[in-house]
Amino acid sequence: MNRAILVALGTGAIISSAAALSIGTASFPMKLQVAHDDLERARIQLAAREAHRDAIEARYLGVRARCDALNGLKRDNCLIAAHAFRGRALLEAQDPYAGG
Repeated sequence: MNRAILVALGTGAIISSAAALSIGTASFPMKLQVAHDDLERARIQLAAREAHRDAIEARYLGVRARCDALNGLKRDNCLIAAHAFRGRALLEAQDPYAGG
C-alpha cells in the first residue's frame, strides 16, 4: 500500500511539474522543430506508451489499496472491479497504436 501511495504521489508530482513548465513557457515563441528520424520517433513513441502504462498501473494500485480496507464479498468485488478497470484501460490505451 505504501508503494502504491508513493507511485501515485510521484506520478502526480511529475504531471504537475510538467504542467507548470508548459504554462510558464507558453509566452515564448516556439523554436523551429527539427524532423526526427525513424529511430528517434520510435523511441519517443515507446516512451509515451510506457508512461501511459505506468499511469494506468499507478491508478490500478491505488484502487487495489482501497480494496485492502474491505472484507469478504465487498473486497472481492472491489478487486474484480479494479482488475476490470486495468484491463479495460490497457485495451483502450492500445487502440491508437493498432493501425500501425
